[in-house]
Amino acid sequence: MVGSQRMATFDDMASEGKVTVYDKGFDEDFSSYGEYIARAGDVWSPRISNEEPLRIECRHFVERVRDGAPARSGPEAGLRVVRVLEALQQSLEETSNAAAV
Repeated sequence: MVGSQRMATFDDMASEGKVTVYDKGFDEDFSSYGEYIARAGDVWSPRISNEEPLRIECRHFVERVRDGAPARSGPEAGLRVVRVLEALQQSLEETSNAAAV
């Protein structure tokens, strides 16, 4: 992921350093007619749990059913995820069909 101030990479297969954040970007230099100057700074990897994400999600669901508290994400978030997954599947199918022709 690239943002205006930093860049991050994600490697789910890594046992350590799954997420790496780079202080890297472009800064506008107003003294020289708005040119952009490349900037590279520190690199760091925040600590990320190795616990299985689905296990965490299922535990959270059971806790919310038991205590009735609001979940971290509601049905709107779930709908967005399903729409993205459907769009990805459709794109894969279209790419596969185009390659077969």
